[in-house]
Amino acid sequence: MNNTISTQSSLYPIQGWLAIRIFCCFALAYLLSYGLRVINAVIAPHLMNDLGISNSTLGAMSSAYFIGFFFMQLPLGHWLDKYGSRKSEGFLLLFAVAGSIIFALADSIYLLALGNGLVGIGVSACLMAAFTFYARWFKPELQSSLASAMLICGTAGAMLTTIPVQMALPLIGWRGVFWVIATLLVISVIGIQLGIPRETDPPALPSDHHESNTFDWIKAYLPILKNGRFLQVLPMALFNQGGYYAIQTLWLGNWFRELIHLSQKDAANHLFIFNVTLLMGFAANLLIPRLLNKKGISTFNYSRVLGGLALLFQILALFAPPQYASICLFLFGLFGTSFILGQLSFIQFFPKSISGKASNSFNILIFGGAILIQWGVGVLIDVFIGQGIMKVPAFQLALGMMLALQAISYLWLWLAPLVLHPSRFLPPTD
Repeated sequence: MNNTISTQSSLYPIQGWLAIRIFCCFALAYLLSYGLRVINAVIAPHLMNDLGISNSTLGAMSSAYFIGFFFMQLPLGHWLDKYGSRKSEGFLLLFAVAGSIIFALADSIYLLALGNGLVGIGVSACLMAAFTFYARWFKPELQSSLASAMLICGTAGAMLTTIPVQMALPLIGWRGVFWVIATLLVISVIGIQLGIPRETDPPALPSDHHESNTFDWIKAYLPILKNGRFLQVLPMALFNQGGYYAIQTLWLGNWFRELIHLSQKDAANHLFIFNVTLLMGFAANLLIPRLLNKKGISTFNYSRVLGGLALLFQILALFAPPQYASICLFLFGLFGTSFILGQLSFIQFFPKSISGKASNSFNILIFGGAILIQWGVGVLIDVFIGQGIMKVPAFQLALGMMLALQAISYLWLWLAPLVLHPSRFLPPTD
């Protein structure tokens, strides 16, 4: 389906109570998906104690979520075009239900990883399906507000996995928490199937329609991957934004506990505050870029500057005294919310006909980086400990190596236009 078909429908533009109902359906799914993304940062000590998991094993198990998410990105854009948001997301969420149940029943690291991977597959469409639907069925002037509202809902999901989950753990344990999540995911599937009109599904292809090559749609990514804009953001998306997700979703809890010496309860409270700063950042991003655009400052440059501040405060958090490190991490979270603006700006460099693939190509970098860093930091910690280094210095060394890669990536973001030939930055024609 395309925008032309949607604008010819009597439903377009969707507004009023129907619009609110549809938004709530997508928002609930994204809230749960984001909560599942970060929940391991809270339950990690319980998993390590109950199943005897090492740091590297914990990182590998947690990265299974991103692996599942990562491998869905290429086909997802194709499915959203062919089957629509309602069918694609509703079907994939069933994998998240199955993954949550397996995780709740797991008695080994392999089942935990399998459950986490299925969850990653299941929630891979939660944001892109919503964005695709909004682009086709809602007024153009509402797109930025809808995107920001979705991100705020996602952050709310992260907040619900901090203090509330920490309070629930003594009562129902981490297994009980995942049974609750599985139930909420079932409700979300029902909401998407019944709350979103079937009329918004793409029309079926004619029976005589045959694609010349099943994988022709993969080749359509090549003009993007060769473009100078993609090469410019590649390291930054991989190590900085991917690292942002890896820290937020797993290692941030350990950072509070091991390096700042907080109790589990205080660490959960700090994770909650961290997510409050994310809400503040997303709220600020509703207004500040618009004001700067009027003064001739692009959103891309705004994102680049704030990305640098996020890196700066992450470095300061690693070396600052404990009483100041938490504040630095909160500021890292605040300024890191600008990364999503960089992704949205990146998409604008490409024709609308391939904007979905441009978005997914960026997502591949982000979640590929999250996999690499989430797993890699755990491996480095265990390697350093195996060499006789104490746990806290081992953690600092592993994070320091990640920050070095991020610093190089940030420099490349600014230097790439000076190094690469200008012709590489021309937008592809298809």
